Amino acid sequence: MYKVLILSCISAAVLMTAAYGSPLSTEKVRLLRALIRDLKFLEKSKDKIHLDLYTPNEKEECSWQTLQCYLAEMGTLENDIEDEEADNLRNIQKNLQGLMDLIPQGTGCKICEANDKKKFPAFYQDLSNFLRSMLK
Repeated sequence: MYKVLILSCISAAVLMTAAYGSPLSTEKVRLLRALIRDLKFLEKSKDKIHLDLYTPNEKEECSWQTLQCYLAEMGTLENDIEDEEADNLRNIQKNLQGLMDLIPQGTGCKICEANDKKKFPAFYQDLSNFLRSMLK
């Protein structure tokens, strides 16, 4: 009797995973939440940064390349942020890299330089929206 109950539970879990997709790993969730939190600290600089940055507009199948592009563009910001925000930027870079390590690299995705350049406020908003969409 217990074997049937256990097998039924396992079957239900497998079916639910297949129907709704596998849940995000706790490490991915932790990194995404940390990224979203650290990005909020850069929000106050939105109007002070006047750079044009490559801003990806890829979908889910190109998440790795999208993160790679955002990471590269974060490096561009280093010279344009104030010192008190440097730690937040380093945390963002570290967590973007950690997130990339957990995601498979897609194929057929365009390189960062093929994306449109946008001002920092639009770049910031697109990055925030992308990270929030990955949490869902």
